Amino acid sequence: MALPQLNTATYSVYVPGLGKDVSFRPYLVKEEKILMLAMESNDQKMILKAVKDIIQACVMDDVDVDNLAVFDVELLFINLRQKSVGEGIDVNIKCTECGTENPVELDLDKIDVPEIDQEKLVVMLTEDVGLQMRYPSFKDIQRFKPEELEKIDGIMALLQECIMSIFDSDEIHEADSLSKKELEEFINGMNSEQFAKLGGFFNDMPALKTEIKFKCAHCEAENLHELRGIQSFFT
Repeated sequence: MALPQLNTATYSVYVPGLGKDVSFRPYLVKEEKILMLAMESNDQKMILKAVKDIIQACVMDDVDVDNLAVFDVELLFINLRQKSVGEGIDVNIKCTECGTENPVELDLDKIDVPEIDQEKLVVMLTEDVGLQMRYPSFKDIQRFKPEELEKIDGIMALLQECIMSIFDSDEIHEADSLSKKELEEFINGMNSEQFAKLGGFFNDMPALKTEIKFKCAHCEAENLHELRGIQSFFT
């Protein structure tokens, strides 16, 4: 006699980068095991691969995870986690005063949903010279180690990947038609103010974030901490 089949509920979430709702089911024990093993490894590549595999398994629409913006992947995964395990998770946060790690419960339902402002995808360097940008994709992030994005070479490489075109009042130069060397020379030719504008694009990039307040169990200092990005929600 065949074993009974377990019915799985389905949900939907609005994905800002796609501009539409996406249907998904909660992840199952076999998929949660993949995530737990990846988190235990503390290996960035394993964690990102686990996130990708789980989204691909649970999202019921045709979605190319690699080409989703990072914040869309974060949003999908947080919703998967919420419907699969529950709204509350425990995170460890260091006290800003004494450095003691404090276990703090985070309500996933209170995480801000990213909002996209299309105007911010255009970065004007001068009155008539600007860049049409795109947000880093999940595929882009997988190519870098976390420590690489803390160094100028890694940041410059990611910047180049996210330039869609360079334009002035007369012409548009598509990034695909430019060599890596040409893009490097263009960025290296910026002054400090212009490069700061480009850096501001990344600093203002949409992301899952929330503020969490707690009193340190060791020194009793009041802490206000911003969690930003998927990994900060699982530390």
